Amino acid sequence: MKKINFENAYYIKLGEKGSWAEDSIANGIARIGWSKVHIDDIQKDNWDGIRNVIKQSYNERGKKTGSTQDYEALKRFCDAKVNDVFISFYKEKMFWCNLNDSPLEQDTKSKYRQTQNGWSCSPIIDPSRVFHSNEISGKISKTQAFQGTLCMYKPEEVDIINRIINGIPNPNVAHVQKKKDEICELIITILTDLHWKDCEILTDLIFQQSGWQRVSMAGGSMEFMDFEYVEPINKDRYIVQVKSGAKRSDFLKYQDKFIHEEYRKLFFVSFNPHHDLLGYRSEQENIKNLCGYDLATLIFDLGLVKWVLKKSF
Repeated sequence: MKKINFENAYYIKLGEKGSWAEDSIANGIARIGWSKVHIDDIQKDNWDGIRNVIKQSYNERGKKTGSTQDYEALKRFCDAKVNDVFISFYKEKMFWCNLNDSPLEQDTKSKYRQTQNGWSCSPIIDPSRVFHSNEISGKISKTQAFQGTLCMYKPEEVDIINRIINGIPNPNVAHVQKKKDEICELIITILTDLHWKDCEILTDLIFQQSGWQRVSMAGGSMEFMDFEYVEPINKDRYIVQVKSGAKRSDFLKYQDKFIHEEYRKLFFVSFNPHHDLLGYRSEQENIKNLCGYDLATLIFDLGLVKWVLKKSF
């Protein structure tokens, strides 16, 4: 799909408490309620009559306010254009769609409109990526708490949705990421000058600050192991080998010695790797080559840059 342009975006609940979300997403439709409103009145644009029906329904339920907002929500849904975007949340994911230009329909379950290309939970440029609700801006995901069926996003919120759907990063975020990349590249150059003992200490800080517990160090009964860790929740055991400098041949030597049945994973950490080791990935998923940018990123993300700078002063 090509990039889409839109000015209006709406949140739609897809049934009471999202009860029609699964059906709507599976069948490429957008279901709504308003059971007391006749579909003939909608198709004939009898909006004055529809307004009265909705108001009467509110009066019968003893509700003094809300009928106007309910009426406007229904009209917006029915009048929505093909380039308008609808957002909904289901199973901790954000879905979006465009409605097609066919009229409102009705079956034994509810009224509904057809979508153009179904519902999607991915950006246009990367169908493999998923919009997880907890990774969406709170300015957008907050509508999950909306009590009605449909609400309209504000212009500034539409801009955010536009970026999300089209996969366009926030310019400020992109700027920060660029700076982070530059810092990580500088960290890589600093790591090459660390003393071998500092490399071991820094490695231990990385794994312990990641939540793992060190249970042994300096080899113990295994000559090819510098540290052993336990992941406290699943109790999985890991071993780590640290090298101030290393070649691919060194990595392969330790790979051959790895005892698979005793440990979940082997991490081979190198602070000044030979070029033939950079970017090299083992064919064995439980053996990890950790060096270069991957190592620098961990140091940055875990807040260890200050420690590295002091050791490299």
